[in-house]
Amino acid sequence: MSQSIVSQPSTERAAHTERPGDLPASDFSTDNLEAPPAATSNEFGYRPVPLLAPLSFFLGLLSALGYLGLLVIPIGLVGVIVSAVCILRLRKFRGEYGGMWLAVSGFIMSLVFFSSSAGIWAYGYRTEVPEGCRRLNFTEDISSKGFVVEKGRKDFFVPEVKALDGQKVFIKGYMYPTNETRGLKSFLLVKDNAQCCFGGNPKINDMIMVTMKSGPGVDYHQGMLMSVAGVFHCQKSTGPAGLTPVYSIDGTLAENSRTVF
Repeated sequence: MSQSIVSQPSTERAAHTERPGDLPASDFSTDNLEAPPAATSNEFGYRPVPLLAPLSFFLGLLSALGYLGLLVIPIGLVGVIVSAVCILRLRKFRGEYGGMWLAVSGFIMSLVFFSSSAGIWAYGYRTEVPEGCRRLNFTEDISSKGFVVEKGRKDFFVPEVKALDGQKVFIKGYMYPTNETRGLKSFLLVKDNAQCCFGGNPKINDMIMVTMKSGPGVDYHQGMLMSVAGVFHCQKSTGPAGLTPVYSIDGTLAENSRTVF
């Protein structure tokens, strides 16, 4: 008995030999392959930052020093200008450069610190003089006036200084060092703490004897600018020439100065 053998088409045999999970050969054609995304110059989002941006931020931080002294207040103003210039330049280039947040932060800090510190110093200057007292500058209104030379003596007062006798004044200076430092009822006020006054006797027109008429007394602080208010007096020197003060103040106020000017 003959057995007929029917051959299967080649495509059918290939189908039976394919393993589960195998991809059709047609899926490997180059037409179905996706090209990887092309690398771009901005792949990591990097943009160059101009030097003015970190400088603006740094000046903003430094402007806080304006609370410590009058001479450093202009740092805040410089910070405002530099930050404003940086912001305008960054806006002009429309995103080509980074650092905008540095410039804006620096601008805000500089503006806030400059305006507030300047306002505090200005307020202190306006309110530090007691009512009824006349503000005097030690150097311009007292020391530099000198004396009228008469009969070889230099303890005769010029009219501008003599006119202050008996008036309520407000003046700033430095306490001359003494052996006592706590609760001083009287002390010598000198125009500055430079070598012309310390390390030797100050000139007769560079010192004022202050006597406190009330209160617990004053503590000595080396190098600290003092504010003194009271009644000003002129009197002839009766002691050794150049050693006995010819100016005095009956003090009603003596404190660390609120401002440095």
